[in-house]
Amino acid sequence: MQTLPAFLLFALSGAASASTLYIQGTAPAATDPQQGVTLGTHLLANDPNHPSVAGVGGGGISAAGTALDGYRTYIYDLGAQADLTDGVANRGDPGFAMMIWDMGQAFDSLRLYTHQDHYSGGPITSNFTAQDVMEYSVWGSHDGDNFILLSDVVDFDLLGGGVGLPTYTFVGTAPSVVYRGGSAEFGVTNAYTREYVFSQAYRYYGIRTSQVSLTIPGGGVDADPEIDGVGAFNISTRPPGTPGVPEPSLAALLGVGAMGLAAARLRWR
Repeated sequence: MQTLPAFLLFALSGAASASTLYIQGTAPAATDPQQGVTLGTHLLANDPNHPSVAGVGGGGISAAGTALDGYRTYIYDLGAQADLTDGVANRGDPGFAMMIWDMGQAFDSLRLYTHQDHYSGGPITSNFTAQDVMEYSVWGSHDGDNFILLSDVVDFDLLGGGVGLPTYTFVGTAPSVVYRGGSAEFGVTNAYTREYVFSQAYRYYGIRTSQVSLTIPGGGVDADPEIDGVGAFNISTRPPGTPGVPEPSLAALLGVGAMGLAAARLRWR
């Protein structure tokens, strides 16, 4: 078997080593033109085309979740935990449970405005609170009916960033940035707001519980993700130096790596 060129191995290792940036402050305002954030429309349970589904155990799906206004929408997600690990969720499947946002067009990046009901700021020192601020898995869809898992939270280190500052283990795409202080608009109400950059653009984004909230260390199930709003943007519109945007040199390197990988695949045929 041929080996990958050295420059390609270096490029790929650089991509793999990228880690989540944890920021103590708040996310920039959604109205900042450099952020380019578009707030999605939360699809309600009675939407005739692509309704959200409350999940086994009921939920609080409401008109909230469209505007970034401090009013939450949520589900109590106890259905079909296997959906979190097999990576697919299709409308009509048993236990399908998801809050769904229509972004109006396809975007490759997401800002998830959490809504905290068990955390009001300060150090996080308990397992329950540590999982509660990360009780969200993110799913993408092109049609609003068939979703794939993009990012999930599977573990945490309570002291990973220092006393009171947990860090997290993700499967799929890890957040590029986590704003521990929440949003410029509502501060700690939206604590642990996070941004993701995905390899594909999606029009529909779904949110349901994370694996870590189904397996809280010490026992118990939380699994009721609350959302204030979902914003999306395209990473290419962000200026260099914005948190989560690769530096130009790294972006160029990854582009060269991708071209090298394509060339290598052609040689292997």
